[in-house]
Amino acid sequence: MASESRVQRQGWRLVCGDKCVLHRNGMNTECVLLDISVSGVLVKCDEEFAETLQPGDTCSIFLCGDPLVCQSEVVCTVVRRDENRIGLRFPPGM
Repeated sequence: MASESRVQRQGWRLVCGDKCVLHRNGMNTECVLLDISVSGVLVKCDEEFAETLQPGDTCSIFLCGDPLVCQSEVVCTVVRRDENRIGLRFPPGM
């Protein structure tokens, strides 16, 4: 079950553990959604895939483990990467 935590800089975040799928340059990879807020998400992915992403890059995320089940793809911007953890920002006004 998810729990909430307060982070001063980013506001309320919902801690998860659900599967999600990142998409970039025609490649999909399954990740774990570590936490989510109104401004973005923190995901944990395969380190090899994570290394292909740098701050400022654009990718998209499906907020479930199967893009055929949840077909809503959200375009995001990479804001940080620490080994296999990737911080993604949602577009403004989402």
